[in-house]
Amino acid sequence: MCSTSISGTFSVGVFCQPTAGTAANIGTLTGTTFNTTAGASIRATTSAANATATVAGTTIINQPAAAANGVTAQVTGTVTAGNAAAILDGGTTSITMQGAGLDGVGVINLSPGSSTITVTPGTTLNITNRVGGNEHDGLDITANGGGSAAIVHQGSGTISTVGGHGMNVKTTATSAGAVSATVGSGVTFLIDNTTAIEDPSDPGLEAGPANHAGIRAYSPGSGAITIDSNATVRATATNAFGIMTDAGTGTTRIRNGGAITTDGLNGFGIRSSTQGGDVAVVNEGAILATGQAGHGIYVTSGLTTSGSLSVDNRAPITVGATGNAEGSRGIYMIARAGGTATVTGTGDITVFGNAATVRAFGITVGAEAGAVTVDYSGNITTYGDGSAAIRAHSVSGNTQVTYTGARLETFNGNANGIYATTGAATNTVGITAQGTIITHSDNGGGEGSGGGSFGLQGTSLGGDVDINFLSGSIDVNGSGAAIVAGSGYNGGTGLGKVTVQNAGTLTARGNAQRGIATLSGTGAQTIINRGAIQTLGAIDAQGILARGSGAAAMSVVNEGAISTVGNNASGLEITSVGGAVDVQNLQPVRAGWGTSAGIATAGLTQLVRNASSIEALSDQAVRADSNGSAGSFRLDNTGTMTGVVSAATSDVTLNNSGTWNLRSFADSTGSGSRDSWNVAIANLGTGLNNTVDNAGTLALAAQPVSGAGGTRQPADAIVTFNPAGAYLPLGQTANTPVAGGAVQGQILGVQTFTNSGTIDLTGGGTAVGNVLLIGGGQTAGQYGGGRYVSNGGTLKLNAVLNEGGPASRADMLVADATATGSGGATRIRVNNVGGQGALTVANGIPLVEILSPAASDSAPGAFALDGRAVAGAYEYRLFQGAPDGSAANVWYLRSEQDPGPTPPPTPAGALYRPEVAAYLANQRLAGQMFVHSLHDRLGEPQYVEGQDFDRENDKPRSGWLRAVGKWEGSHSSNGVFKTSTDAFLLQGGAELAKWKVFGEAARAHLGLMGSYGNAWTDAQAQGNAFRAKGRVEGWSVGAYGTWYQNDEHKLGAYVDTWFQYGWFTNRVEGDLLPVVRYHAQGFAVSAEGGYAMPLRHDWVIEPQGQLIYVGYSEDDITEPNGTRVSGADSHGWITRLGARLHRTYVRDDARKWQPYLTLNWWHTSVGSNVSFNQLPVGSMYPDNRYEVKIGVNVDFRKRWTGWTNVSGAWGAQSFYQYVVRAGVKYTW
Repeated sequence: MCSTSISGTFSVGVFCQPTAGTAANIGTLTGTTFNTTAGASIRATTSAANATATVAGTTIINQPAAAANGVTAQVTGTVTAGNAAAILDGGTTSITMQGAGLDGVGVINLSPGSSTITVTPGTTLNITNRVGGNEHDGLDITANGGGSAAIVHQGSGTISTVGGHGMNVKTTATSAGAVSATVGSGVTFLIDNTTAIEDPSDPGLEAGPANHAGIRAYSPGSGAITIDSNATVRATATNAFGIMTDAGTGTTRIRNGGAITTDGLNGFGIRSSTQGGDVAVVNEGAILATGQAGHGIYVTSGLTTSGSLSVDNRAPITVGATGNAEGSRGIYMIARAGGTATVTGTGDITVFGNAATVRAFGITVGAEAGAVTVDYSGNITTYGDGSAAIRAHSVSGNTQVTYTGARLETFNGNANGIYATTGAATNTVGITAQGTIITHSDNGGGEGSGGGSFGLQGTSLGGDVDINFLSGSIDVNGSGAAIVAGSGYNGGTGLGKVTVQNAGTLTARGNAQRGIATLSGTGAQTIINRGAIQTLGAIDAQGILARGSGAAAMSVVNEGAISTVGNNASGLEITSVGGAVDVQNLQPVRAGWGTSAGIATAGLTQLVRNASSIEALSDQAVRADSNGSAGSFRLDNTGTMTGVVSAATSDVTLNNSGTWNLRSFADSTGSGSRDSWNVAIANLGTGLNNTVDNAGTLALAAQPVSGAGGTRQPADAIVTFNPAGAYLPLGQTANTPVAGGAVQGQILGVQTFTNSGTIDLTGGGTAVGNVLLIGGGQTAGQYGGGRYVSNGGTLKLNAVLNEGGPASRADMLVADATATGSGGATRIRVNNVGGQGALTVANGIPLVEILSPAASDSAPGAFALDGRAVAGAYEYRLFQGAPDGSAANVWYLRSEQDPGPTPPPTPAGALYRPEVAAYLANQRLAGQMFVHSLHDRLGEPQYVEGQDFDRENDKPRSGWLRAVGKWEGSHSSNGVFKTSTDAFLLQGGAELAKWKVFGEAARAHLGLMGSYGNAWTDAQAQGNAFRAKGRVEGWSVGAYGTWYQNDEHKLGAYVDTWFQYGWFTNRVEGDLLPVVRYHAQGFAVSAEGGYAMPLRHDWVIEPQGQLIYVGYSEDDITEPNGTRVSGADSHGWITRLGARLHRTYVRDDARKWQPYLTLNWWHTSVGSNVSFNQLPVGSMYPDNRYEVKIGVNVDFRKRWTGWTNVSGAWGAQSFYQYVVRAGVKYTW
């Protein structure tokens, strides 16, 4: 019945089968129902013409006893083309297949014509195929005649099968026709493969049921396959897929935008295979495959074909389950022959499993001879033994992986972030990545447990390898490396170049796990690290490990902080067997214990340039010739190195313009804390041309200090103190290394050591007895033919500045021999540690020992004192050899004056500091700054008698001001010290006068006064070229009272008293020494009397006497050099006896002037000692001095008076004093 408007209810099928060459058209109207038990329910069959079956809104139940379709459109002829089509157009069509039924809708075309199934938009199609077994599909096209085949489902509905595909479109092996499937989002496929059976015609690689998919396309010939699906697929049980294609040599294009779920063994979201054609898969739908060995996207090519494969995944893929034993893959691709394999995408991938799950990968891509390319940006998480986020391998092609996403995370043993390899000797591997990459061994439990684990791994058998980690972090746990690159793995040639660039943070937690590891044979290696690297493994966990098994050129630039903690865990270990090694370090490196070094190198030429800091828990800062490969080694340090440097046989050139802290304070147990202190031996080996040029700082590190106030408590950190190998200069036990005290460093195997920088033996500490030995040999203390060249620079050391000789305690430098370069002597800067100062005995305090017995090997100008060495009252100088000229190979400090011509005096004269005299001068000047007599203060007070005041009623008031300039000098009583002083005084006051005080003519004056004064002293000490300056600045206030008897000649007795109290700021400045400032205060009380008597010719003689009590006290101080200055308080009497001879001349205008001459004898008993470290020194000034003073007093009238005088005083000890005084007074 050929009709396109069939309607009604049918219990038997309807068929349209016209004669050959006549089109077969059959169709149903909405509401039509079929329930048939034999054959197809609807069938259009013809030959050499078109066959079309159109169904609209029809319900079909088909349960035949023999195989049959629910709806069939068939062209049987094989010669003349006819198109076969099934069209589901409008309404809701429901097809149920039972019994022995085959496909819900089937199109069969034996002719070259096209074959199509179309579900029009708006049509709902529900197919339930309950027939188990194989090939019981929902929609099926079999185009055996070579024409194209296409299914277009733009409607909606659910297609459910239990023994077949939801949609199956296929051609034959000889067909060139295109195969396609287009499915809209309203379609759902439910594929239950539980009762499916093996397909004997397509056994595949999987055992068990036949492969069934929601959408399947098959074109074994040259025809192309195109699938564009937005359908939802739920595939259940073994070998159940979402989308499956099998192609011959034609191209395959798959785009999926629908959700796909599978749950069985070998369940794939998308599976595509080809026998030579290209395959391109674009996935935009979520894929969930939870079964054993499940895959999100699986693409392969035949064993001998060369199609190019590509996958672009833009949606999340989740595969596997925690209980699975067989690993799953998010994306799996294998290209054969010369085919290329490419994976791109942005979708997240999660692969579940457990520690026993085998080889679970997020993306695994392989090719035989073609290139492998991965360019991905989605997050990837995998679980399983041997899992990897991305695994890419080409047997004989190039491999390139680019990851631009945010996170890769893998769990369990042998888990890698990105693993890219090639098996060919010349092909290349490249990885470019970013983001957070984490690999956990043993499911992330425990540091350093589990098997191999890599963040980024790129290896070849001889081709170039290039890895670039752009940003982010890599955290790996297990054995392996955060980044590993090599061209010589698995027996490869190692000829290829290896390049690693890292700008991320690398953390490696396992044993034998590195931050960066590289390997080549003779291929050049370049590593540029700009990120922080931390390894936590207990052993073999280097920060950067680069190895060249042949003469590889190695270049490493480190711009990131590196930290390791394990044994044999160097910060950077760069070794080449016969090649050039170049290491540049620009960021801090902190390495582990045991055999670890901050930087370890080996090679024919080795260059290390450090501009940051290097240290290790082993205190092996740098080790050259690390694997026995040697030739030359050059170390340029412009940063900081802490620990020792060593080499074996290379010629060493060590240029230090930074800081080298020579120390051996090691972690001996792997606890992470240093516990063992040893003699720091930097053995540069047996090279014949080893040189060290120190233009920076070479320092012996002091032992650790802790406790309040910096108290040294070595037990806090040092468990084992080992002085083995120490050398005692001159046999002095004071230089024995001891816990909490002296330390020793040795630099052995040095032919030439040139110093133009700083050698600091103090280590910044206060221990005394430290030793630095620099020798050309291999045994400390034995002459080894080396030479220390002084080229300027500084040697800093601690010393106890005492009497020396057997009591000597000082840091010492020991060298084979010395010479002097163009920069001149090494300047020795001595830091006094507790020395009180004393006259040295014997040869003094040794500072430098020269091991060579030949006098010519001890250059006379090799050393000089830098600044000054002072303690107490003593000055120490540097001498080469003993006072008698012997022992020229030792440099000593002695506190003695230059002995002059031989033989030297015995005992030698002590060499004192000029500062002693400056302190003594300050003491005297402050104590006596404001001492004066009546006529110094006021000139001639009697002028008030002639200034027209009424004695009965007037009480004259006066204001006055005077200035004093003074120059004086003296030698100490023993002739050792000499001072010369310039002083200035400004004093002023106001007073009140009154007559008739204790007599009709008597007069009294009462006044207040204030003063400012300062004095500058230049001080010298005998035999000492250095000078010191003292300064006193003072202020005082006081009061005075004067009484005049005033007999009938205005002569007779007078009495003057005054009291002053002063404050002083003192300062001592020694050449090349810090300024010392201190404060003082003092007072003075004076009583003076005299009697004026007339002589002939109006001259008057006035005998005078004055008694002054002076009290002075100053702060005790400690100088920066440790000298305690104390005991400067002084009290005592000053007396003056003298006479003044004067005559008054009166001018016609009644103005007066009075020349005078005064002679005085001054005597002082004021204490004048100052103690330096409890050694009192005094007698700077004589007790007696004799003064001659001449001056003039003037009455200007109009109640102004003035006075001026000059004086000179002399005494023992070459004392002199010259003074100029001038003052004015106004009375009203």
